[in-house]
Amino acid sequence: MLQIYDATQLRQCDASEFEGFNQCDVLAIDNLDAIAGDQQWEARFYQVINQCREGDLRLLFALTDKPDDLVTRLDDFRSRLQWGLMLQLPSSSETEIAEILRKRARLIGIDLSDEVLAYLLTHHARNLGTQMGILRHLDGASLSQQRRVTIPLIKQALSELEI
Repeated sequence: MLQIYDATQLRQCDASEFEGFNQCDVLAIDNLDAIAGDQQWEARFYQVINQCREGDLRLLFALTDKPDDLVTRLDDFRSRLQWGLMLQLPSSSETEIAEILRKRARLIGIDLSDEVLAYLLTHHARNLGTQMGILRHLDGASLSQQRRVTIPLIKQALSELEI
């Protein structure tokens, strides 16, 4: 069984309550760097990583930066982040992001014009995660309003968000 968490959301809870994952085969944590600087959460994940080393479960996590670059309260936590296999994913170019967005949009039934793609990449962060979040929001707005995704719809839908 796979359990997935976002560390930015976990940090809003008490670290001592983060339990129950012992029954899973794989524990996946996105944005693990969000807990850096929080001693309780660092200590908790230090323990989780030790459990992985003992073979109790597998841990897969994502960081924005390399573990060496994290500012942590516990040096042992930072060193544990370097124990396993580390892969650095290349950043996508603007052209690649546009193509990925277009393909993803087609999969969910949205046709993004060149003008719409150019607007999104000009007026919003040029990283894939942000753009995919915007696309999900636009999908909901398009469906609820029964409108095509156009620049006016984007302006209206995203004005309610702080993107």
